[in-house]
Amino acid sequence: MYQVIRDEYLGIVENLYIAFKNTGIDRPLELAMETARKKIIKSYMGLDADMLESISLEVYSKYASINVQKASVMRSKDNHPWFKEAHPNYSYFWPRYERYLKEIKEWSQDTVETIDSTTNDILKSLGNPKGKEDFDKRGLVLGYVQSGKTANFTGLINKAFDVGYKLVIVLAGMHNDLRSQTQLRLEREVVGTVDTITGEKKGVAVIRNDGTQIETWTTVQDDISTNNAIGIKNLDKPILLVVKKQKDVLPKLIELLQRSINHSGMKPPVLIVDDEADQASVDASGNKVDDPSKINQLIRQLLSLFNKKSYVGYTATPFANLLIKADADHAEVGKDLYPKDFAIGLPKPEAYCGPAEYFNTTGYTDDNKPMFIRHLSLDDISILDKLRTKEDAGFFTEVPKSMQESMLAFLLSTAIRNLRGQRGNHNSMLIHTSRLTDVQNSMCGVIKDFYKKLSNDLIYNSKSEYINKIKYLYENDFLEIQNNFECYNEFQVFTWGEIYKEIKDVARKIEVMEINGESEEVLEYDKYKENGLYVIAIGGNKLSRGLTLEGLTISYYYRGSSMYDTLMQMGRWFGFRNGYMDLCRIYTSNEIAKNFEYLARVMRELREEFEKLAKDGATPEEYAIKMLKHKTMKVTSPAKMGTAESLIDYTGTMQQTRSFEKNKEFYMNNMEATFQFINNIEQDFKIYRKDTKYHIAKDVPSQFIISFLKNYKTISSARIVNSKKIADYIGKMNKEKLLEKFNVAVVDVTEATLRSQKTIDYGITPWKVNLGKISIESAVIRSVNYAKSKGIGTVDLGAIVAANQEFIDIEHKTIDKKKNRKLRENENPLILIYPLHPQVKSFKTLNIDFNENLVPIGLAFSFPDVVSVTGIKSGERVGEKGDYIYNNTIGKGASND
Repeated sequence: MYQVIRDEYLGIVENLYIAFKNTGIDRPLELAMETARKKIIKSYMGLDADMLESISLEVYSKYASINVQKASVMRSKDNHPWFKEAHPNYSYFWPRYERYLKEIKEWSQDTVETIDSTTNDILKSLGNPKGKEDFDKRGLVLGYVQSGKTANFTGLINKAFDVGYKLVIVLAGMHNDLRSQTQLRLEREVVGTVDTITGEKKGVAVIRNDGTQIETWTTVQDDISTNNAIGIKNLDKPILLVVKKQKDVLPKLIELLQRSINHSGMKPPVLIVDDEADQASVDASGNKVDDPSKINQLIRQLLSLFNKKSYVGYTATPFANLLIKADADHAEVGKDLYPKDFAIGLPKPEAYCGPAEYFNTTGYTDDNKPMFIRHLSLDDISILDKLRTKEDAGFFTEVPKSMQESMLAFLLSTAIRNLRGQRGNHNSMLIHTSRLTDVQNSMCGVIKDFYKKLSNDLIYNSKSEYINKIKYLYENDFLEIQNNFECYNEFQVFTWGEIYKEIKDVARKIEVMEINGESEEVLEYDKYKENGLYVIAIGGNKLSRGLTLEGLTISYYYRGSSMYDTLMQMGRWFGFRNGYMDLCRIYTSNEIAKNFEYLARVMRELREEFEKLAKDGATPEEYAIKMLKHKTMKVTSPAKMGTAESLIDYTGTMQQTRSFEKNKEFYMNNMEATFQFINNIEQDFKIYRKDTKYHIAKDVPSQFIISFLKNYKTISSARIVNSKKIADYIGKMNKEKLLEKFNVAVVDVTEATLRSQKTIDYGITPWKVNLGKISIESAVIRSVNYAKSKGIGTVDLGAIVAANQEFIDIEHKTIDKKKNRKLRENENPLILIYPLHPQVKSFKTLNIDFNENLVPIGLAFSFPDVVSVTGIKSGERVGEKGDYIYNNTIGKGASND
C-alpha cells in the first residue's frame, strides 16, 4: 500500500511542479506538494500521518535539494509586474529545450534549474508582448568569459517565443565564424530541424516537433545578404534571425524589415539579443550625442522600427556599456543603449574556472592558488618583441625555449588527461603572440618544423633530450601542482613509464594549425568528436573573442592590451576545466601576468558592487557601478568613456599592504611609526586568542589613525593601498561625522603555523617583537618560500590577511564573508597591524639585520559600507583624481543637467 500511495503522490507532485514552474507561479514546489497532499488524503481516508510525512520528506528532498544559483537583479522602479499578473505559459519551446538539456545534453538538474531561474529574472524585466501598451526596454546581462552565456540567451529566446514575442534578432559578434556558430546552435536548440530527405530529426526536434514552427531568415552559411534581403517577408509567424554587427549587413536588415512592415501594416513585438554587447554596439563618438558611431546608430535605428521592443545586451566585460551617457537621445535613431530598465548579473557557474582560479583575487593568504603562470625569460621576450610589423615576420627563425617548454607541457597534460579516463576528449593549445597574419604564418611554419622534429624524437629516439625535459617537468611541476589540489586526490599518481608510453601515442596525433582570416585551416571539432582533436592553434584576433578552444590546457600568450575589456576577452583559458584544472598553464610575460592579476581584482570588485546594489534594491538609473582604475591600462576605449569621472572610495573594502621596499630605512621608519602609535593611544589592548593571538583595542579616535598613516610609509608606487591616500580618505569622511573611531588589532603568533612541517623545513623559529606596551610572542609568518618582485626595489608577499581575519573584532561573525561585511556596517572600521617574520624568503634575501626591535610591519584595513558624498549615489562627484571611475550621468534627470 505504501508503494502505491508513494508513487501516486510523486506523480502528482512532478506533473504539477513542472506545470506551475512553467506558468511562472511563485513557490511551485510548495503549491504542488500541498495540492498532492489534499488529493491523497481525499483518496485514502484514514491515511497514517507518519506515512504521509515520510513520503512528503522524500519528495521534498528530491526537489528542494536542487542548488539553484540566483542572479543579481537591478530593475527600474517603473518595471510593470506583467509577468506575475499574466502567468505566461511556457507551453512548447522552453519545456522542449529544458528536456533537451537534461535528456540529450545530459546537463545536471542544478544547471538547468539555474538557467530557468535566471532567464525568468530577465524575462520579467522585458515588456509584455501580448499587452496593449507599447514598451521600450533596454537591459544588460553580465556573464563570465566563456561561461555559457549562449545557453542562457538560448533559454531566454525559447521562453520569449512561448510568451508571445514574434521576432527575435540575435546580433552575433562581428565575424562569420561566430555568427555561423551561433546560428547552428540556435537552429539546433530553438528551431529544431528535420532532414527533408531522410526525415532525421536534429536538436530539440528530437524531443518534440509538433508545435509552432519558427521561420529563419538566415542560415549557417548565409547572413542577411542581397539575395535573402529582397522582396517582402511574412511577419505573422515566429521569426529568428542571426546577423553580424557590420555596417554592410544591418542596413539590409533594416530595409527588409521596413518594407515588410509597410506592406503588412504589422509591427510584431521584437526581442533583440546583443551577444558581446560591449563590442561595436557602444557609441564610440565620445560626447557627440548628435553623431553616434555607425553600428550603434544602426542598432538604435533597428529598434526604432518597432513599438514593442526589448533589447538585451550580453557581455562579460561591461565597462563600456556602463559608461554610456544614460540620457542620450537622438531625433532620428532614438535613445542610446544604456541599460536603463535592468542590469542582471548571472551567477558563476559550477566548475567554472575564471580569474579567481588562475589568480588570488580575494586578497586572503588562504586563497593563494597554485601558480599556473609561467613567466617568459627576457631572452624569449626579446625574440617576440622583434615581431612588430609584417615586415618583421622573417625574424622568427627559431622556437624560443619557453615556447618549447609549453609544447612539452601540452604533450604532458594531454597524456595525463588520457590516463585519467578523458581519452577521446578534445585537447587544445593556444599560441597568441601577434595580431599580424604574416607573423602568424611565419611562426606557424617554424613551429610545424620544430614539432615534426620533436614528435619524431619522442617516438623513435629513446635517448632524446626532450624525454628528460618532459620527465623533469612532470616530477617538478605537474606533480607538485596536483598534490596541492585536494579535489584531485582521487586521481592516482602515474609512473613515468605510464606517462612516457602515453606521450608517444599523443605525439602522433597533435596537429599544428594556423587560425586566422588568411588561412584555410579551420578548427572542426565536430569532425573529431569520436576520438578528439589534438591541436596547437596559432592565431590572433580570430582566437581573441567568441571562438572557443575546446579542452584548452596550455596557453602561450604574449600580446598585451591597454584596455580592460580587450585584455579580458583575450583570456581564452577561462572556461570549464572539469578534472584537469591542475594541468592548465599560461606562459606569458611578468607584465602581462600582473595586468591580468589586477584585472581579476577589478572584475571581482565590480561583481561584488553589482551584487550589493542589487540586494539594496538599487536601480540602474539611480546608482552607478564604480570600477577600479589602473595606472596605465584604460577601462575601455577613451572614445567610450565620455561620462567617466574619478573618485576616491575605500567604502566596504578590505585593503592590505602586500608590497615592501628593499631598503633598511623603510623598515626602520615603519617600526618607529608603529611603536609610537601603539604606545600613544589611551585605549587598552585586550588579548583575544583563537587559533591566532590578537591584541585588540576598541574605539580609538580617528585622529590617531590619521597621524599614524601619515608617518607610516607604503611603497612609493602604491596607488590604492597608499597610506597618505587612506589618511586623506578618513579625514574627508570625518568631516561628514563618519569613521570617527577605529578598532585596532595587532596580530600575534599562530601556533599551528609555528608547528607546521613547512615552517620547520625552512628553519623558521619563533621571533619575539617589542612593541612597548605589547609584547609579541612571535612575528607573523607569511609566504614562507614565496618571493616575487613587484618592480625595481620592492618585494611582494602576495597577501598578509588570512580568511575572515578582517572581521576578528566583530561579535557573532560567521564563515560567510558577505554576511560579515554586512555586520561591519554596525561596527567601527578595523586596522590590522602585522609584525612580519623576517626569516621568510622575501625578507631574508634583503640582508637587513632584523631583530626584536626591527621587523617588517604590514597593515590591513576593513572599512564599513557607509553612504557619503564620496560615494556614487545620484551622480555626486568628488572632483579630483582617484582610484575608481563611474558614470557621472547616472541619477540626474534632464532638469538638473
